[in-house]
Amino acid sequence: MNFLKEKLPNKNRIIFFVLALILFWAKTMLAYYTEFNLGVSGPVQTFILWINPFATSMVLLSLSLYFKDTKKSGYSMLVMYFIISLLLYINVLYYREFADFMTLSTILGNLGLEGGSNVSSGLISSFFVMLRVWDIAYWVDFAFLTWLIRRKVKASETNVIQEKKPFYKRYAVAASLSGLALLFGNLVLAESDRSQLLTRTFDRNYIVKYLGINFYTGYDAYQTVRNNRIRAQADEGDLNEVFEFAKENNAVPNDEYFGLAEGRNVITLVLESGQQFMMDYDLEDEDGNSYEVTPFLNSLYHDDSTISFDNFFHQTGQGKSSDAEVLAENSLFGLPEGSAFHTLGSDNTFHAAPKILGEEKGYTTAAFHGNTGTFWNRTGTYKNLGYDYFFDSQYYDMGEGRTLDYGLKDKLFFHDSVEYIEQLPQPFYSKFLTLTNHFPYPLEEENASIPKANTQDDTVNSYFQTMRYTDEAFEEFFTWLKDSGLYDNSIIVIFGDHYGNSNMRNPYLAPLLGYDADEWGDFENVQMQRVPLMFHIPGYSDGEIKETYGGQVDLLPTLLHLLGVETDSYLFMGQDLLSEENEELVPFRNGNVLTPNYHFIGSHIYDAETGEILDDTLSEEEITELKERADHGRERLTNSDKLLSLDLLRFYQPKALESWEPNTYQYQDQMSDLKNNPKSDTSLISQHGGESTADLYETNAPELDENQEDDMIDPSDDEENLDEENNSDNVENNQEVDRDQNSDTTK
Repeated sequence: MNFLKEKLPNKNRIIFFVLALILFWAKTMLAYYTEFNLGVSGPVQTFILWINPFATSMVLLSLSLYFKDTKKSGYSMLVMYFIISLLLYINVLYYREFADFMTLSTILGNLGLEGGSNVSSGLISSFFVMLRVWDIAYWVDFAFLTWLIRRKVKASETNVIQEKKPFYKRYAVAASLSGLALLFGNLVLAESDRSQLLTRTFDRNYIVKYLGINFYTGYDAYQTVRNNRIRAQADEGDLNEVFEFAKENNAVPNDEYFGLAEGRNVITLVLESGQQFMMDYDLEDEDGNSYEVTPFLNSLYHDDSTISFDNFFHQTGQGKSSDAEVLAENSLFGLPEGSAFHTLGSDNTFHAAPKILGEEKGYTTAAFHGNTGTFWNRTGTYKNLGYDYFFDSQYYDMGEGRTLDYGLKDKLFFHDSVEYIEQLPQPFYSKFLTLTNHFPYPLEEENASIPKANTQDDTVNSYFQTMRYTDEAFEEFFTWLKDSGLYDNSIIVIFGDHYGNSNMRNPYLAPLLGYDADEWGDFENVQMQRVPLMFHIPGYSDGEIKETYGGQVDLLPTLLHLLGVETDSYLFMGQDLLSEENEELVPFRNGNVLTPNYHFIGSHIYDAETGEILDDTLSEEEITELKERADHGRERLTNSDKLLSLDLLRFYQPKALESWEPNTYQYQDQMSDLKNNPKSDTSLISQHGGESTADLYETNAPELDENQEDDMIDPSDDEENLDEENNSDNVENNQEVDRDQNSDTTK
């Protein structure tokens, strides 16, 4: 019998291994539910959340089982357990301060090993402030495990029989393979619930929610190392070719428009999922009644003070709304895969609109968004774009009934933004990211002003209602601009960020546009990529609708020239749409290129007017010449990719930007900062003698009671009033509703 006992495998290792897994899972759950706002909704996401701590921790902890010596095995398990526990706890502390997860760039930056990241420059100094008494719960398990393993190790050293019991490596291999199998299953489940999770990285919260802290850390490290390796290969010499292209690509400003809006405030309204076909569109219901979908935008579109464009296209890729921001504010394209904001935003150098206007013209710069700042890594990116202020969901009341799937309703968003706008020193550059007109276009009956469309697709049907709601929100905001006095000294820029209905849904939309769904094809899909663009300049009377072909990459040089800023020293891939030298080339991220006469779609050349394929009617010489023109358009993509992926702008700073340094704060205490701004006497509220203009704002939003005091939230003043649970449940929880929409995802 004693002989048999001696031959039994040492079961203590398995016991410790299983115990360590359970303890780590328990405290990870504690962090998931009490520290992080992961936005879990539904049984599938809950199940994934509950299993994701096991997969990677099984693989990591199983490494200790390969040691033959009991002592080495026990202590190596402790070391590995300490590492993953420390990793979890560091993220807990970091999340408390920044509502985001730690990145490798952040860690290296704090250690002085990487100079590019400013995401957590105050983390170490504020370490003790972030500690909580209950944090002992994150370490009591480690203390218990240490005591238990040390006790067993000492016992094994005095118990020869116990020490001689073998531990077969097949058990270690089985543990590792089980962990890998669980990880694979975790990945499959995550991909089924959130397609393109890793290729289209929206938010670090998503990766943690689906795959866990350990996987997120490894993935982030891989991305960082890969990007740094690519960056390390670059030098100033790589900039020469791009510099020459940008110089040749530059279109000189038109004297008629240059400086037309010089010195004015810039108010940019990003029309979520806004498509050009909505301009002047009337929706007819089943009874034959007609409804103008966007009456206010239509009036602006045709206004004498507006320069509008009817052949303006979105050029976004997988980064959707974040790509639109890269295009419109940097005159660069998004990346071929994923989001430039998420992949490169925290570390790259940018020559963006807020930075340029801040340095060249002394503008105050601010962004407004009724969703979390971590989505698309906006918080990390905006500092490098040059934004002085960023008001995200933590500055708004995100309570029940005020939000839809992707954030605050537009009427409430504009209404609640007044408190912050009126504090901005003038002149200011501001950007407002709207959300209500976002897939899948849900809207309560009390907020709907027109009926739904009548097609076989519910998403298409709802699109018209949410578009009308946003149109009304814009009108209310414009009314306040006029009543408050901001209107006359501003230029208001309105543009659509990307399509609202994907190619797969366009055939359902076709009958409403007078097309036969059976004859709908690639050419028709390309026409649907048009989005609105308007420059509304109060006091200007020669506005018109321009037929110039252009894309979002052309927006920044156009705007800067209107503001009287020369652009020949910047490396822009776009051209001023008002310039007589504009080439009217519109390259898409997928390689398609449009011109006023020809559309290069896939392998075919189409007549831009009729949609006829011209491959067999053009001569070889004509085809060669046309393809050279298309390739010239694609050069913008190639050079943009070089600038971004190699971070080439770090090697070149125009004279106006030489003294610029990125912000070191985390967009906290912003109201206090605004009130103490040296230029605060130029703000709207100062011009009103210190009286708020909030009472001037009129809205028919049913969520706002007539007698309700709409005191907005500043985290620095009244942090306890923030309903974080509502914020998580009503915003992030619902950000998954688009998983079956193929590529209909944005924010």
